[in-house]
Amino acid sequence: MNPIIPETFGVDIAGETFDLPIIALSDRRAIALLMVIEMGVRFGDLVGDAMVARFAALKPDIVVGSATLGIPAAIEVSRRFGLDQYVILQKSPKFHLAEALVEDVRSITTGGSQRLLLDRRSIALLQGKRVLVIDDVVATGSSMAAAIRLVRRAGAEVVGAGAILAEGHAWRHALGRDADLVTTLGHIPQFDIVDGIAIPDAATEYTARTGASHAFGQDNRNVGRWSAG
Repeated sequence: MNPIIPETFGVDIAGETFDLPIIALSDRRAIALLMVIEMGVRFGDLVGDAMVARFAALKPDIVVGSATLGIPAAIEVSRRFGLDQYVILQKSPKFHLAEALVEDVRSITTGGSQRLLLDRRSIALLQGKRVLVIDDVVATGSSMAAAIRLVRRAGAEVVGAGAILAEGHAWRHALGRDADLVTTLGHIPQFDIVDGIAIPDAATEYTARTGASHAFGQDNRNVGRWSAG
């Protein structure tokens, strides 16, 4: 594919601005890509502190994160809550997950269908517990919805769900009433590509009416800015 202009999109995450690369999904569509594992240690500290500040009142017993990019945030949040145990929902069908609980997922970044798996040995950690579900980005809502279903199938109560970024608003429809559980630290639109230029799709931008989450504070509303890099 030809280069896209601009190269990056500036997004506010918990009060700090980060330039994310704009990546084409097709000839007509692009996204701003958050690769958590490339953001550094200080970014993890920022996310962990911001998440805990927002969820402290919920007093979760355990944190559940989704592989792969939700893992760093889940660990940082667990650490700050003083929780030693956490549970990771896997996407790769490893040999020890032959009897796992399974839910189907459809992701924007990976394309096609995937599965989210909960190791049956982790059910005992979740049963009867107050669970906080954490992921990196909520976009279609498919992954977050699958995670919530798995946690409930394990006999736990989902008291909240957090994502570093909300992308667009489709996730609200996918989650239904569970969208009210979601808190995010920032918002990114999707982009239309017109003559090599990435233009934010107005229908996916943050607005005061739709919001990025029910707990999305004034100081954390994304004001995107473009950069040619």
